[in-house]
Amino acid sequence: MSFEDAAGIPMAFLTAYYALHTLARMKAGDRVLIHAAAGGVGLAAVRLAQAAGAEIYASAGNPEKREFLRTLGVRHVMDSRSLEFADEVSTQTGGHGVDIVLNSLAGEFIPKSLSLLSEGGRFLEIGKRDIWTASQAQQFRGAISYHAVALDRMMLEEPVQVEHSSPK
Repeated sequence: MSFEDAAGIPMAFLTAYYALHTLARMKAGDRVLIHAAAGGVGLAAVRLAQAAGAEIYASAGNPEKREFLRTLGVRHVMDSRSLEFADEVSTQTGGHGVDIVLNSLAGEFIPKSLSLLSEGGRFLEIGKRDIWTASQAQQFRGAISYHAVALDRMMLEEPVQVEHSSPK
């Protein structure tokens, strides 16, 4: 593994951890849809979801990546280049959908993924294109939470200075 590849691992795990544990409060038994699960953040999310005891539904862009996910123990694996993933997830969950979506896909994949969320579900957007607002997502789906996650941008923000007055 190159130094550059190795250096990216902490950011992938930090992103996945912040999204799944801090924002979505993932727990054992949650059904989690992880798009692009064979990528850096996706693989980190798979490992974190497995450790938490969540049921994983994963998408990947080609047969080799999908097979790789199966070798990691992921039972529900779909094609991330086809909108058919939504019907597959719905069938596999008996129409109940998922509790959490970790999304990095754009365009029509966003409403399809939102449509899979159960009541009170959490949608975590880590993509860089077609970012919705929380109100757009809630108008489309109702009682869900929506978070756009960009740790790289959070780290660039200036720290907030708090002024304290001394007691007299």
